[in-house]
Amino acid sequence: MDDIDVINALESLIEPRRLARIEAAIDGRTYGLTVVLETLYDEGNMAAIMRTCEGLGVQRVNLLSIKAFKSERRITQGSHKWLDVYQYGSPESCVADLRREGYRIVATHLEASRPIHEIDFTQKTAVVFGNEREGVSSELLKYADERMSIPMSGFVQSFNVSVAAGLTLYHALAERRRAFGQVGDLTDEEKERLRARFFRRSVRRSDVILKRVLR
Repeated sequence: MDDIDVINALESLIEPRRLARIEAAIDGRTYGLTVVLETLYDEGNMAAIMRTCEGLGVQRVNLLSIKAFKSERRITQGSHKWLDVYQYGSPESCVADLRREGYRIVATHLEASRPIHEIDFTQKTAVVFGNEREGVSSELLKYADERMSIPMSGFVQSFNVSVAAGLTLYHALAERRRAFGQVGDLTDEEKERLRARFFRRSVRRSDVILKRVLR
């Protein structure tokens, strides 16, 4: 079944208020900004960043890890269900995929980096956040088009990775809003795909209903 079939079959089963919320979320979504989370040790941090992405409208999240992501539902509050989550086993495969999609790679790094306010986020950008101990790996750093840091005024050298991600995403999206007048930038086809997916998520036993209606 295609997306329009799913939409037509399920739309009448969703309350108007919920439909309006779904449309607002879709209108605020962007593929112009994404994050790469490299082998984070704390799944709580990973889940918190995913929740931030969902709340701010960043639709795509890239996980670079040797183990599969298991959501910490208490922290994500189900946000991972509404995102496009890509998992990669190597920096090469992750970067190759992102470059095919037109992203430039900006790695967060303390050394030889530019402050965040000098980075042009109006371009299609993937921001890389490394793990809590070593930061972004040298293997992934070599693929970065730019290195970025968040200026600090205190004694500590860096923020917690989930805090850094939140600050970065908010700043980047504010810049894109100033430049384009809004955050949302999906094509009609991308909106239709998400609408079908969100309808499925919003209707209980949607798969059973679709099989019955569309057979």
